[in-house]
Amino acid sequence: MPTHSRIDFATLKRPRSPNTYLLAPDGLCRAAKTDGAAPVFGVSAAKLRTEFLSIVIAEPRVSHTLADETGLYDDFVVRSALLGFPDLVSVKFLDGGKGQSTFALYARAVYGRWDMGVNRMRTQAWLERLGGAVKSVKP
Repeated sequence: MPTHSRIDFATLKRPRSPNTYLLAPDGLCRAAKTDGAAPVFGVSAAKLRTEFLSIVIAEPRVSHTLADETGLYDDFVVRSALLGFPDLVSVKFLDGGKGQSTFALYARAVYGRWDMGVNRMRTQAWLERLGGAVKSVKP
């Protein structure tokens, strides 16, 4: 499996292939079009990260490959159920001030041109669970 380095969301450039999914606050990704704005939550970025990690790490076939508690950044490898193909997921949690936070998330397939919407569906499922644990102030 190819190695990867920490994602810089400000300079991120997406491939032409439809096998990625990107959520970020408006204006963060200057070089890439996002698939939507990430919700804003009424907790600190550190608390949001803790809640997010409790959801994602509990998932089957997820490896937490980089945990930067100070930088509020995490990388994961998520393997498909049938053949074990890896998807990479990178998340950066961002403080918004006034007890609010959000995140940037970039999910992408390692192999293949098309992921059949798996990265989008997985991200949306995680967001639903996160919304049950931490209330968003701006969806």
